[in-house]
Amino acid sequence: MLTGLSDSITSNKEETLLLSDTEFDRLADIASKTVDASGEIILRHYLARGNVYNVSDANIQSWTSVAAQAEKAMISLILKELPDHAVYGKQTGWNNCIEPTIPEFVWVLDPVNGVTDGLLPTFGTSVAVVHNGKPVIGCINNPVAQIKTIGRRGKTTRNGDVVRTRACEHLEQAYVDINDPDYNEDAKYAYNRLAYKVGETFFNGNCIAYSELAAGMLQVVVDSAVEPFALLGLIPIVEGAGGIISDWQGNQLSWRPFPASSVPRDGFKVVASADLTTHQQIIFELS
Repeated sequence: MLTGLSDSITSNKEETLLLSDTEFDRLADIASKTVDASGEIILRHYLARGNVYNVSDANIQSWTSVAAQAEKAMISLILKELPDHAVYGKQTGWNNCIEPTIPEFVWVLDPVNGVTDGLLPTFGTSVAVVHNGKPVIGCINNPVAQIKTIGRRGKTTRNGDVVRTRACEHLEQAYVDINDPDYNEDAKYAYNRLAYKVGETFFNGNCIAYSELAAGMLQVVVDSAVEPFALLGLIPIVEGAGGIISDWQGNQLSWRPFPASSVPRDGFKVVASADLTTHQQIIFELS
């Protein structure tokens, strides 16, 4: 069994100072090409499915198969460009990683985030580049809407344009994306605590909601069950746009790949906000 990273994976901005702008540019470019490769496969399947609203076990299963194909294409491209990097994929697990040592760079992939909602164009592909245990590049791509968001040190772009979060003066003005209250007990709790105290609520934006937060369309995203495959790419995107991201207690997000028990059983509970004041208010309401 792999013994894991020496440090847990966290949203620590200081780690990014160890990489040069040239290194950031190359990693961001490869991340962009990676989601393009997966996007071709996903979009082809999306356009060929027939009835968009036919929610069935068979249809969901077909998306799982497509996610596996997309992930293999992503891994192939990454390892061709960066043969000394490791890849941790939702569908295939660890690639190019010989125990007990994990390379300096690890790519974490979620080819179809929001697969249960995959019959509607609100899903996305999430990619994170982790350097010495810290997520330094994040990429979220919606191949149907053709919106690609990339976050890195001090900058987040959306289809190439630099974006920033947009703060609000009062919580009752905030646009908030949240899980449907029927999703689980934590989602119901968050809805009951926040729905009548914010400006407007939206439901189940998956990773796409964090892209919208970074672009100033939302002020808050509250998630009650985020897998590490989806989590790690969100951190550079939110922070690069000037936002704040933490768990529901306001603690820095942290993930240690091994042992498996380091991952909360029901996933991570995440809050992302456009500004510190709003973030503190949301944390208070969830406490």
